[in-house]
Formats: sequence, structure tokens, C-alpha cells
Amino acid sequence: MNGLFLFCVAATAVLAYGSDAPCTNSGGHCQDDHLACHNGHYQSGLCSGGTHRRCCLSSASHTGSFSSGIVSQQCLQCICNVESGCKAIGCHFDVNSDSCGYFQIKEGYWHDCGSPGSSWRSCANDLACASKCVQAYMSRYIGYSGCSHSCESYARIHNGGPAGCRHSNTAGYWSHVHAQGCSHNS
Repeated sequence: MNGLFLFCVAATAVLAYGSDAPCTNSGGHCQDDHLACHNGHYQSGLCSGGTHRRCCLSSASHTGSFSSGIVSQQCLQCICNVESGCKAIGCHFDVNSDSCGYFQIKEGYWHDCGSPGSSWRSCANDLACASKCVQAYMSRYIGYSGCSHSCESYARIHNGGPAGCRHSNTAGYWSHVHAQGCSHNS
């Protein structure tokens, strides 16, 4: 009987309090909103618990600028628009693993770009960190691919991996990026 009681209490707690995963997947952490959210802002609806328990997100999660590097700001904007509407959308299951944030970065991609930031998920949901990762990934693989230094090549590598610019299955992705206003040489 005690086991059944404990099960009922645990099940009720899960139903009542839910999960903090939506917040942590967006690169934030849940806390009472009477505490300061240092260098960030609160967003409601992402944390379990009472009405004063909210998600503290870094300001960089929603504002900021792209990191500079070999990929132009315009090209980064077009890729970001295709991947997430250029928003920190958290993580979503896509092709056998999670893809996270502004550029829908997978964990392996994050390792390949040098693992910037404090973690894969938080970096992917921080515009400056995520774009730094994309810049580093392109710097690492553009020479390997044998493709030109162009927005088209960067977009197709982003979508298809180190040799993505040579694979026909990334042509459709480039069409989406191109539709955002980027040209081959953007």
C-alpha cells in the first residue's frame, strides 16, 4: 500500500510540475523570477512549477550579431532564416539526433567547430556562439571539400557535412537559402 501511495504522489508531482526541458533545451535555466536574471531576460511558459518560476535566457539568445569570418553576414542571415527563422528555437529531433538553436547545430557539428561556449545546446541557442561555430566549421572544411568560397558552398556544407557542396542531395537546401535573398557569391 505504501508503494502505491508513493507512486501516486510521484505521478501527481510530474503532472503538476512538468519538465524544465523546454527551458534547458533553449539554453536557459529555470529559477524564481524574484531572482536577478543576470545578462539576460525571463521567458514564461518554459519551466515547470509555479507562476513565478520562469526561464532565464541569456540576452544573446535573442539578440546580438553574427560572428565574423569567411562566411558573409548576409549568407549567415540566409542560412539562419532557413534553419530557424533566425530564432533560438531550442532542440528538435532531426535525422537521428537533436539539432539545436539558430542554425540547428548537431552535437557532432559543434565538436567539429571546436566546441565553443559552455555547452553544445547553450552555444547553439546563442547567436554569437552559434555563428562562431558555423564560421569555424566552414574554415575547417571548405579546403577539404574542394568547393569554392561561396555562399552556396557554405550553405551546402552546413546542410550536408564536410563534402556537402559536392552532393546533389544538398541542392534543394541551397534553393531554400537562395530564396532568402542570397546569391552564389553573397
